[in-house]
Amino acid sequence: MATGRRRIPEALLVEIVARLPLRSITRFKSVSKTWKSLVESSYFRGLFISLHRNSSSSSWSLMFRTDNITEAIGFHGCKTWGLHKSLGSYILPFQPTSSHYSYVASSNGLVWIEIFANRVDNMPYVHKSLVGNPVLQQWVEIPPPPEPCVATGLVTRVEEENGVVSSFKVVRTCQSRDRDMEEMFVWRVYVYSSETGLWTLKRLVSSYPIFYAASYPSMNLNGMIFMWEMDSDSIDQPGVLIPHDFWNEESDDQCQVIPLPLPYNKHVRRCLTTTSGGDDVIYIEIIDRKLKVWKLNINFEWRLSREEINMESVGFDFDCFPMAMNPFDSDIAYLWSRQHCCLVTGNLKTQEFIVHQDLEEWSSNEGFYRLKTSDSKSYMESNSNVTSVLMLSQFVLPKWMDLIPRLPN
Repeated sequence: MATGRRRIPEALLVEIVARLPLRSITRFKSVSKTWKSLVESSYFRGLFISLHRNSSSSSWSLMFRTDNITEAIGFHGCKTWGLHKSLGSYILPFQPTSSHYSYVASSNGLVWIEIFANRVDNMPYVHKSLVGNPVLQQWVEIPPPPEPCVATGLVTRVEEENGVVSSFKVVRTCQSRDRDMEEMFVWRVYVYSSETGLWTLKRLVSSYPIFYAASYPSMNLNGMIFMWEMDSDSIDQPGVLIPHDFWNEESDDQCQVIPLPLPYNKHVRRCLTTTSGGDDVIYIEIIDRKLKVWKLNINFEWRLSREEINMESVGFDFDCFPMAMNPFDSDIAYLWSRQHCCLVTGNLKTQEFIVHQDLEEWSSNEGFYRLKTSDSKSYMESNSNVTSVLMLSQFVLPKWMDLIPRLPN
């Protein structure tokens, strides 16, 4: 690149480009084949990650699993990606205005969405099922499964040496309810793999009936899907968390059953979420205006992660519903205030809680937070049944712009 009579050394130019946000770097891929090859090389990826290692977080949003693209709160503008708007905004322009669409799940920056169309009888059906990165506008269409199934979850495989997403799996639950000969309950799922492009039927067994779990949002963590299942015989029971590792080929088909920490109470408000960069499963419960937080350890045992917080003592003597935690900061929790019909952020370490107004945006050292109270209000009024557990999806972009895993040519 000439500047007057001098030419910038290529090594210096690469150092300059690697300091830009990923959103800007993607434009260099269209300059030439040489630049495309350089930007997609392991050398440049390593250089970028090294230069941005002090960036404490990436762009993320807390998403509702609904019939349209809605988010409770989003974080953007960080140095890693340099986005000018929240992640949900990048999904919306992709949707055809004449169709219904649904956000299903996200894993390591990939999003699973479904587009619906109406038959002659005006009954909606899945017209397209897509997995992709909406920021880069890269999508892969997933073929329909062999039989009708309910969307369940999305899991990804990440290469340990470079953190790149190498493949993904889409999981759907069959609607039939079976028992095997030993009175164990059977969970029939179809699993689509990006490595083969095929659906595989799996019969997983559980000591707990899996009847309703597919009707609720699920969480994913390190290749595992976590589903909450309520008691089919009594709504007075707390329900259980049922995980399964869809990447561990050596694991058996027996599902783990994890009881929730405390007995059920009709006045409880609770949520399941992940945090610390998506490495921990967290359960938050508010009962009698007391907030408690548990963390699930590697042995699938719950441990209190911090002291109980009296909500009245911090100025919140009204009804709050826990929603989720910050994906990168285990001190920050997000609540919904039914009295004020708005979102509340709470620092569990300093016990400082702040009420936010609709479409409010505030800045931090890393970027900007933006919330949409109207979307949260609509969802919370229709889905915050006290018998259920709230599970929002954490749509978190990775710290590198992975290409969408595709089938080999």
